[in-house]
Amino acid sequence: MSYKERMHPKVSRAEIEVFKELSITGLTGGMVTQQPIILKSTIPDFCWMEKRKIVYLDGIPVHRKDKAIERDEEIDNLLTAQGWDVLRIPYQPPLTEKGLQEIMATIKRFLNVDDEETE
Repeated sequence: MSYKERMHPKVSRAEIEVFKELSITGLTGGMVTQQPIILKSTIPDFCWMEKRKIVYLDGIPVHRKDKAIERDEEIDNLLTAQGWDVLRIPYQPPLTEKGLQEIMATIKRFLNVDDEETE
């Protein structure tokens, strides 16, 4: 396999030249090019793998802070880029019966589920 075949199709000329030199000096063993590296991790509250849908319940006291908002937005963008639909539901603890019903209605709409399907 040639060096061009082993590289991602959208690389710069400089990357090709460096790759050639790495090959000549024997430094390509065990190396891959253009390998995505996951830098963030998240644990969704609810996840439907087959539907590629994720739901987070965001308690307002915790998720009102600027750093939390920035982190949540970054995670949402990373998940969306990987083909996930993300729903964040803010709520004020403690969760009331009315709040629970509103959250359930929101999740059902997000999942495109009718009440008849869940009974």
